[in-house]
Amino acid sequence: MKSQVLVLPILLLLLGLTCPSQANKPRLTIDNNYKNMLVRLAAGPAGKRGEVQKLRAGRVEVSFDFGASWGTICSTSWSMREANVVCRQLGLGYASRAIQNTEYGDSKNHPWAMVGTLCRGTERRLADCFRESRYPQICNARNKNISIVACVSKSPDLEIGLKDIERSARIDSVPMTRLTCAMEENCLSADAYVIRQTQPKAERILLRFSVKAMNVGNADVSPYANYRDWTWHQCHRHYHSMNVFATFDVYDLSYKKVAQGHKASFCLMDSECNPGVDKKYTCGNTTQGISVGCADTYTDVLDCQWVDVTRIPVNRRYILRVALNPEYKLGERSFENNGAECILDYTGVHGTTKISRCKRSPLWFRI
Repeated sequence: MKSQVLVLPILLLLLGLTCPSQANKPRLTIDNNYKNMLVRLAAGPAGKRGEVQKLRAGRVEVSFDFGASWGTICSTSWSMREANVVCRQLGLGYASRAIQNTEYGDSKNHPWAMVGTLCRGTERRLADCFRESRYPQICNARNKNISIVACVSKSPDLEIGLKDIERSARIDSVPMTRLTCAMEENCLSADAYVIRQTQPKAERILLRFSVKAMNVGNADVSPYANYRDWTWHQCHRHYHSMNVFATFDVYDLSYKKVAQGHKASFCLMDSECNPGVDKKYTCGNTTQGISVGCADTYTDVLDCQWVDVTRIPVNRRYILRVALNPEYKLGERSFENNGAECILDYTGVHGTTKISRCKRSPLWFRI
């Protein structure tokens, strides 16, 4: 009879039914229960447990105890990649803003629950993302910032053209006297600025090529800065709406960078559009952008549409990487089609220097 009395408590214990409070409050940690992480957006004071907040913008909060408590996020780099994952997980579309500040509270009133989040941007949930290998130094007692996201239902998506790069590639030798505007934008290698002091007429060897940025998303591309903050470039006689629209880097076959360039956004405009799509944006102030179904093509004749290869050894094979929106300043549906990686056979001679085998490549992501 005594043995029969003991059977029921043991059975209930195995089924987790002996103590409802214990069953409802499992012991959770970030390390072994990351999969249980809940995510929400909050704007005001901490909400009550179970409260549903229908927000499209706010501080990102996470919970590891099924909503009993919530905390914020700090990371070395909180970008559109991470924000896209948050918006996707919450069913709110795509990120239009990703920043760390105190607009929706600070880390004193809303302490961090997680630090060091790194996402590729393709993950379904924030729990699927990586973590920084070391505790981020930025997440210290002096830092009051928390991670913030704004979501939109539609978003642009830049896709780089491949054939345009291959077909237009050419070598050009240009004296620095003709590169005044480009030098104002730091579009030449650092040694050019030293050489100019004693040899102002010295020539630079430029690898020129065209780049097409096609908007394959479902919303227009708009410059990240308000037009009142755009910079008037006197030399080029137009406004610059982005500091860096594209980067051009040359690597050896071991991926050691040997040359680099960048393209400030002279103006975002509809250079060409798909059939049935009318051009909307021009190169004027307040009217810049790229419409859905249109492309902005920067041709090889434009300033800074090159890499300064003056100092790299000739008769060698290299890797050319081109990236659009490399600083994630513009929100996009995906960053997987923003880059191109090509083979560069550089001879130093126009007729035999070739760019070939371009393939679409995502923006680099390092964990």
